[in-house]
Amino acid sequence: MPTMDAAELLASADAARLTGDVTGVRAALVAAFEAARSAGDSRLMAAAALAMPTSQGFGAHAGQLPALLHQAYEAAETPSARCGLAAALARSWVYGADAVRAARFADEAQRLAAELGTAEATADALDAALLTHWGPDDFTERISLAARLDDVAAHLTDPAARLSAHMWRLTTAWECLDLVAVQRQLRALDVLAGETGSARAAFFATSRRATLALAGGDLAAAGPLISHLAVIAAELAEPDTEAVMHSLHGMRALVADDLAALREEAAAFEAYGRSEGIPSVCAEAAVLWLAAGQPDRAGQLVAVLTAGGVAAVAHDVDFLLTVTCTVRVAAALGLGDVCREGAAALRPFAGRGVLNAGAVTFHGVVDDYLYRAHQALGDTGAVRWRHAAESAYRRLGATWWQRRLDNQRAEPPPRPARQVHLRREATGRWSVGYAGGTFGLADLKGLHYLRYLVERPGADVDAVTLSRAVAGLAPGVPGDGDMGAVLDSAALAAYRRRLKELDAELDAADRRGDQPGAARLNAERGALLTELRTATGLGGRQRRIGGSAERARVAVRKAIAATIARIEQHDPGVARLVRDRIHTGASCRYDPDPDHPVDWIIK
Repeated sequence: MPTMDAAELLASADAARLTGDVTGVRAALVAAFEAARSAGDSRLMAAAALAMPTSQGFGAHAGQLPALLHQAYEAAETPSARCGLAAALARSWVYGADAVRAARFADEAQRLAAELGTAEATADALDAALLTHWGPDDFTERISLAARLDDVAAHLTDPAARLSAHMWRLTTAWECLDLVAVQRQLRALDVLAGETGSARAAFFATSRRATLALAGGDLAAAGPLISHLAVIAAELAEPDTEAVMHSLHGMRALVADDLAALREEAAAFEAYGRSEGIPSVCAEAAVLWLAAGQPDRAGQLVAVLTAGGVAAVAHDVDFLLTVTCTVRVAAALGLGDVCREGAAALRPFAGRGVLNAGAVTFHGVVDDYLYRAHQALGDTGAVRWRHAAESAYRRLGATWWQRRLDNQRAEPPPRPARQVHLRREATGRWSVGYAGGTFGLADLKGLHYLRYLVERPGADVDAVTLSRAVAGLAPGVPGDGDMGAVLDSAALAAYRRRLKELDAELDAADRRGDQPGAARLNAERGALLTELRTATGLGGRQRRIGGSAERARVAVRKAIAATIARIEQHDPGVARLVRDRIHTGASCRYDPDPDHPVDWIIK
């Protein structure tokens, strides 16, 4: 069979597009590009490259597409081709979640378009510029760019340029909470689809009609629209059709409170968000898991998303969606730190609508999430954010969102339990700390005391019983005045080894002139010596615990205090947890905090 040339491969890409075969379109375009490059045909290289971004899904890694586009851009022989390729490069990088890298190509496209002076080039460059200014901080510029694009595209017959202009005006209308402008742009999309017979225009018109219906809680209208949309999507070679369908199905499940559908969509969102590394999709999954009655899974996703703090979330197109979804879950689970950081991040954007990308789904208003965050923090001023959200929802006719605000619980459900390890390993050492961040400790008597107490939450255990139980003695048998050693031989040996290490480290710190380091080492050395003095008598012999309740009280208190000090060297948070909830004295007790439950891993 003879090898197909670039023109034939471009024709095969068009054929694949008609059958809805996205993978086939991409493969044919790449093959066409390579054939054109081998033939030294820069015109066909540009033609293949310019079509490539249409096969790229939003948020997914761009792969080789930017490299191929850049090769065509460098080889382009005319300003017109170079302008179009610069705009295509900007789109590819934005879709690949790198708006910063995209910006210089969008600027170049605008510069070349100004030199060319054609409406077609100007519209293309403005669309690329809008993509690179899609973050929350670029709102004013985005409105200006969208208005300019609308003005230029109004005199073009190209359906793609007109569709782009209507979609940008629709998106900014939702962001401005301007219902009249939303309805006008939806009508413009309907007209475009009718005039051109374009399945692509029909897909955008139908999907955004469904978005408006769901915002108002109108399931009777949304259902048929989503069903019709699935038929249109099957005929399109658009990489984002599946994502749009999942977004609408997820929102419909939320509005309908359909637990089975919520679980199904939550799993799909989480799987895709994790595999592609897309924070906003993971954040949406957390909201869906919460609504599906699985707060533990929602909390796990929020923990991952906020590992670097809310301030670390990129200020890109998905910033508001990611942070508001995260705050929604954090407020429900009582995650105070996340609510506090989230509220601070959202306050500059009060009064703004929250969207999934280009108005795929409406996710409420920023003020709604500010209200939830401040209410969860116990802020009496939270009501002002509620009033602002209610006013916005009334203006938009977003009745489902208003009902959701009215039905919000006054008290959030308890947060999921955190796993904390307090487990003795087969080696004799202990694993201590939060799940995913454990550390090792020597076999300290205090760890045995702690484990005994956390196994009996809320129970009073007298110090004598605690000492005898840890020493392996029956609690009811009269003592012979000896309840065992304060520290066993292994623990004493570990303490003495550590003292030798500390002496060497102190010498090294002194030679370096490291005064802060020496002070820290001295503090640890002093704590160890105090513990050893408690545990040993004359000649370094192990001190035995006497039979009196007072001797038991002192020994238990000191052993637990020394153990907490050792834990604090590794994880102050775990040390604070133990210190706050373990009470020692003649009677000892572990008091769990119902607002911050802990699942102790002790075996």
